[in-house]
Amino acid sequence: MNIFMDGRIISAADAVISPFDHGFLYGLGLFETLRTYQGRPALFSDHYRRLALAAEEIGIALTMSEAELENAIHTTMEANRLQDAYIRVDLTAGKGDIGPYAGVYESPSWLIFAKPLPVFPPDFYRTGKRLQVLQTRRNKPEGAWRFKSHHFMNNRLAKREIGSDPLAEGLFLTQKGFLAEGIVSNLFFVSQGALSTPAIETGILPGTRRAYVLEIAKEMGVRVEEGYYSLESLLAADEIFLTNAVQEIVPVNSVSYVTGHGQTKRQEIGRGTIGYHTDLFLNRYRRGILNK
Repeated sequence: MNIFMDGRIISAADAVISPFDHGFLYGLGLFETLRTYQGRPALFSDHYRRLALAAEEIGIALTMSEAELENAIHTTMEANRLQDAYIRVDLTAGKGDIGPYAGVYESPSWLIFAKPLPVFPPDFYRTGKRLQVLQTRRNKPEGAWRFKSHHFMNNRLAKREIGSDPLAEGLFLTQKGFLAEGIVSNLFFVSQGALSTPAIETGILPGTRRAYVLEIAKEMGVRVEEGYYSLESLLAADEIFLTNAVQEIVPVNSVSYVTGHGQTKRQEIGRGTIGYHTDLFLNRYRRGILNK
């Protein structure tokens, strides 16, 4: 793999980050995961805007403009001979002394990775994933809202809890027991024709695909609700689906959870296959995403 690092393309084997980079020492780094369609990163302005807002909050100078970063992504894709790709952009604080720093990091480092999209099983978008309610609770956001940051320990512990099954996703609950989000996804459910999703105020990541699904739902005339929901609300849903940049919209076929008596239960959702509304959203998503 060839990667972009601070303005140049180099072999991944030759990439070196200083041990004094505060992205390494203190987790002061941000990242964005993108998917490209026909060589174009979808919802790129939304990704850049989220990155810019977070960088301002934590005090990292955004040293590449939106146009410069998009050009760097294209350069990285060309270096890896890719068109439809999985892209990760990292912005780390850069080098500093050992110890907390209160100022703005004026010389951050940029890294861009590009690799082929993962291959999904043939029935992936028909049968979807099983959702496992995590015993690990969602930690509170780093600031006023959740950044897509290098602080990934909560997600790491959750991933260890569910294991390596590619057809499983873990579902975080908040400290107070409300529905939050998946380890790498945002959560939606449909009940009696209404689309519901946990509010940003629960401490979830403001996902770019979450926002896009809410947009297309409103365009389709679907009633949309954002709020604080119990696990019981989810288990009573007609349909459940997950969103993220790479996998798009993925139906949920079942929910596993531990009862108050310590028993593990599994509840099938709908007929265990993609629901009517989820199918509509997925088709509408795919028709529109090429122009985003």
